[in-house]
Amino acid sequence: MARPSYGPEAKKRSLHLFTVLLDYANDELDCDEVALDALRSQMQTYWQSEQRLVVRTKVRFLEALTKLANTPLSGGQIKEALRRFEDFLAILDDNRPNKGGSEVWHFTLNLWHKRSDRAANLRQFEQAWEHRRPQKSKQVTGEAPIESEDSGVDGQDFWWQLCRESLEAQQYGQLTLNPLTVADGIAFDVQQLYLPLGLVERKRRESRHDSSSADPQLDEAEDAESPLSLEAFFERLQAAGQQRVAIVGEPGAGKTTLLQKIATWLLEQQSLPIWVSLADLQGATLEHYLLHDWLKQATRKLSVAPELQEAFAEQFQQGRVWLLLDAIDEMALDAATALTSLSRQLRGWLADAHVVLTCRSNVWDGGKNALAAFTTYGNLSFSIGNGGREDQVGQFIDRWFQDNPSLGDRLRQALDDPKRKRISATVKNPLRLALLCRTWSLTQGTLPQTKALLYQQFVETIYDWKQDRFPTTLTQRQQLNEALGQVALQALLQPETRFRLSHTFAQTAFAQSLELMSLALQLGWLNQVGLSTNTGEKVYAFYHPTFQEYFAAQSLADWHFFFDPAHAYPVFNPHWREVILLWFGRMDIAIADKEAFIQALITFDDRCGGFYSHRAYFLAAAGLAEFPQSIHAQSILSQLLQWRFGVFPPSVCEGARVALLQTDRTLAIAALEQFIQITENPFARWQSAYTLGKTLDPGNPLAIAALTQLSDTLQNETLRLQVLESLGKIAPDHSVFIQSLEQLLASTQQGNVRRRAAYSLGKMNAGHPKAIATLEQIIQSTTNATLRLRTAENLLTLDPAHALAMAVLASMQKPLAKTSRKRLKAAPSQDLDHLITTLEHRLATATDAAHQRRLAYRLATLQPGHPQAIDGLLQLLLAKETPTLYKRVVEDLKAVVLEPQLAKLVSQLSVLVVEANASTAHQVATQRHECHKLLWYCAQQMSYTAFSHAWCY
Repeated sequence: MARPSYGPEAKKRSLHLFTVLLDYANDELDCDEVALDALRSQMQTYWQSEQRLVVRTKVRFLEALTKLANTPLSGGQIKEALRRFEDFLAILDDNRPNKGGSEVWHFTLNLWHKRSDRAANLRQFEQAWEHRRPQKSKQVTGEAPIESEDSGVDGQDFWWQLCRESLEAQQYGQLTLNPLTVADGIAFDVQQLYLPLGLVERKRRESRHDSSSADPQLDEAEDAESPLSLEAFFERLQAAGQQRVAIVGEPGAGKTTLLQKIATWLLEQQSLPIWVSLADLQGATLEHYLLHDWLKQATRKLSVAPELQEAFAEQFQQGRVWLLLDAIDEMALDAATALTSLSRQLRGWLADAHVVLTCRSNVWDGGKNALAAFTTYGNLSFSIGNGGREDQVGQFIDRWFQDNPSLGDRLRQALDDPKRKRISATVKNPLRLALLCRTWSLTQGTLPQTKALLYQQFVETIYDWKQDRFPTTLTQRQQLNEALGQVALQALLQPETRFRLSHTFAQTAFAQSLELMSLALQLGWLNQVGLSTNTGEKVYAFYHPTFQEYFAAQSLADWHFFFDPAHAYPVFNPHWREVILLWFGRMDIAIADKEAFIQALITFDDRCGGFYSHRAYFLAAAGLAEFPQSIHAQSILSQLLQWRFGVFPPSVCEGARVALLQTDRTLAIAALEQFIQITENPFARWQSAYTLGKTLDPGNPLAIAALTQLSDTLQNETLRLQVLESLGKIAPDHSVFIQSLEQLLASTQQGNVRRRAAYSLGKMNAGHPKAIATLEQIIQSTTNATLRLRTAENLLTLDPAHALAMAVLASMQKPLAKTSRKRLKAAPSQDLDHLITTLEHRLATATDAAHQRRLAYRLATLQPGHPQAIDGLLQLLLAKETPTLYKRVVEDLKAVVLEPQLAKLVSQLSVLVVEANASTAHQVATQRHECHKLLWYCAQQMSYTAFSHAWCY
């Protein structure tokens, strides 16, 4: 037998086949589409996960595929490449029961990175090949041997030590609260106070906007999957492949603390974590910051030699570096620009790094997100000990007051008072609980009612706390608060400063009294956070962005500011949301003024389709969390429930869903309880009961009773099962849930209903005797291949080692599923112009609408914003003859349209929406539905002024 070859030619052929398979499965193969369509029936592919591709075909069809891709391989070369995938690279699992004599090749290809990251997978293929390639093979071909990883600056020990020392110098293990406590001799590290919060993966909601959906279990992000422990989260990070992770949440939710824990864990794994506070970039690129600022500080050298920079970049190419990027929201850019800028910077040699970043949810979700492909997680809040749940709030208080437990006990008792339910819910946020503990320890006072009052109490406490060291009079405090408010407001009004204040800016802002600036620095309200890379002057920041927003809110007396067109209508800017909410919580604002602002929000007429009117209304609902006594509260909640559970455009339903979670919880619970009892629509009752019992008031008796009653009265077995599944998520041990599932199993003849009922029973009640037996019986009796496959998957979830289920999955193959075209194969620069010209001609002459859409989308991905492509997609959306393409066209446009082109979309679509309002025809309704989604997207990207000007013009 000939000895296997691992040389350049073998690698080249194997890489060709790997590339063709990846492009074909991703629907990105650039070839004759007619010939490719003829081959599809012989080439079955299925993405088992983002990194596992199952292929079932014959060698002769692989030959034909490589010819179509202009990289022809013979049958022998293809077989050789497949063997190298298996025995050399170890990325192929052979799924054939008998390997010899079979024409069919059935295998699973395991990628290093997600399927959409084509470049990273191809790069890793070459690196893995060379890493595994025998040294003798390299000598035969005359290649230089690779140096040992442990030699000099190329060694892992050197770089690991550098990263560890850099993290220690950045004091990454200290809590962010410490700058305001250290002067009093109190400084906590992460280990002293840290309590692991549950993590949930946040699912993208675009597919959930249809209000007609009959499954409310898609209602909350938490329900997408069970919360992850920190250990389980680390296991995910450790999984093979490049990591792109975002930690998203509200201010003070523990994002930075989690990033600190990740840094510690990475050091233990001998990885190379590099911490970057993104606000420190100050206009510099990430590449420049790493090669100059970070590398100089880490090596403690005045200048960095090019050789050292090259060695540093090599660590990225080897996949050992993890960039921990903290606080995108604090970059001196608006939300969409910051996300887009960072996306563009994670290219070149930086693209090889693993990335974990943190961002506020309002920035991450506020508009076009160039980093939307990141796997996104969010911290759950601290739990409160009721209903058998762990009392993390109590544990945190006990740790804080470990030297004075009686004081901590009094705080816990105060929070347990039913009259303090609102503030108890507020301090489930880690930062706010820490602030409350510090305030309580100094004043032993009363609990505030709102978030704004919590910060006001904290501000007052700090002055008293530091009175001995930095004495201040009441007049000085008032003057400093006013000055801090003006500084905070001026900074927020200027995108180039926002959360980072240059020394020049600060001096100008404090022009009337530099003594107040000095006092602000002494008290810790302002802190020096670095030096400007451009001017070398000092750069300051408020202790935490929320304090800057608090002081800014204190400086605004007139709510009309938020509707001021001179400031681009802050009411519609996500960066001003926290300021507005804190303004509502101020006690020195007259009730009449707050009511007037609420009235202005709920009656705002944008005169451009209601896209901004709805946003204003949702903001008013969120404002009730700080101003629950508003006379408009009941009418606002009633309207939210109508939008949430009625038949309205998807953006309106989704906005109402979010607003219900953000408004005053007590009001929302009461409104939902009333709605459940009066609504006659069983679907609305089902969905509202699930929202109430699962999210807003876990285990609510009224919600359980409503779902129980529905499960008893519904005749449709499928709907009854879905209601029972909702009940099981709220009360898995409820007797009705278990008994009803058992009855359904005994009575139904529908195979899919039986499968789901048995799976729910087994998932909620591990080891239930009927669950496994029913699933086994379905597999053995059904002739429906899809049902058999789904049942086997369910059975493996309940029993991961079940032999029958494993055998079914090994022998069956899912039908070919087309994949969305997320990434287009990069073309050499010299061929790009020719390819674009060819596509332009093909698009101009194409007559089939589906083919026109594919060509236009491909053209726009090669040249973003291509006028012919955008116009082509827009015309397909406006046409009456293409209703089946509307949804796909809208998604394509959202992916490729450029900001300057949004106004044109608004102008043309607005006419269609207005004209369609009076029509109820199904086709027109579908078209209007999709157009509304696209217009809502445009409204998220554009200012109100620009959108309203484009409307109907």
